[in-house]
Amino acid sequence: MSEYSRIIITTLAFVLFAGCRQNAEKTYRPDKTSQAQTERPGRIKLAVGQSVLWVEVADNPRSREQGLMFRKTMPGDEGMLFIFEHPQMQSFWMKNTYLPLDIAFISEQGVIINIRTMKPLDEGPRYRSLAPALYVIETNAGWFEQNGIKAGDKVKF
Repeated sequence: MSEYSRIIITTLAFVLFAGCRQNAEKTYRPDKTSQAQTERPGRIKLAVGQSVLWVEVADNPRSREQGLMFRKTMPGDEGMLFIFEHPQMQSFWMKNTYLPLDIAFISEQGVIINIRTMKPLDEGPRYRSLAPALYVIETNAGWFEQNGIKAGDKVKF
């Protein structure tokens, strides 16, 4: 076998090996993007109208009192779900809350009662539900409007 033949065979073998390895990597490497869209540690996925919102859950007095206080940022498709023991008139304020937020008050049946926009660090007004609510969702200000969500729309837990 000539030197020229060895070089060609070696080059072809290398190209074949590299191609197979590249395909194997594509086949066995998990897709991190789709995984990020199907699960987020510490968050649950809600269907709000036709949109998806990832929320932290505040379901006890301590976590509900803390809420989103002291946070400086929050991803655009995330928020917080407050769950109460029974439906009641709800009232929230913005003490120590740096983010402008929207708040949606939700009935026991999962129907949005009313939505308000809350101003950062505003301890004056109370943002109240118009009827007894079992759930409350806080998102970045403008999220509900940007997603075409309004009072009467449904939340699926």
